[in-house]
Amino acid sequence: MNIVDKPLTDLQKKFARYYVEAKYGNQSLSNTECAIKAGYSADSAYQRAYELLNPRISPHVVNYIGKLQEDFRLKNNIDPDKHMARLHYLGQLAEQNKMVGVALRAEELRGKVAGYYIDRQIIKNKNGPDYDSMSSEELEEAMNKMLLDYEHILTPKGKDLVERKQKHNEEQRKKNGKTNGSNE
Repeated sequence: MNIVDKPLTDLQKKFARYYVEAKYGNQSLSNTECAIKAGYSADSAYQRAYELLNPRISPHVVNYIGKLQEDFRLKNNIDPDKHMARLHYLGQLAEQNKMVGVALRAEELRGKVAGYYIDRQIIKNKNGPDYDSMSSEELEEAMNKMLLDYEHILTPKGKDLVERKQKHNEEQRKKNGKTNGSNE
């Protein structure tokens, strides 16, 4: 049986529900608190939460969480158009009440939803590879490794992409006179 299709335990389902509720609901719970609330031991809750949210370790749980998130969006009727309309209404209301700062913020958020603004953040990963200093070949190899690491949770279309990419890379190596020296 494919691990993605593996049935979830009751604890895993509870964790997934608490995780989605914490992310989208009124509660503010950490991943560890979600694990404890689901019934995992407080001593190992941090580790369990990490494992359950890691697509390499628990892709079936990650997929279930994705489905719950999509159900939440559908149930609460959330889509970009309605979001834009609501922000527009609130912005106009703020303007009418001479709350210029609030109106400007609502307009800024409308622009972000529309894609007019891009938030750029630079996050330096101290523990991982330094992608900025890699050559294009090294970046290509790192991307291939990521694809292979997560291929078990990709859609069939995504798996096809991985296979085509591997074939292309093998052809490029042969063309350049290199052998398959990857350590997969």
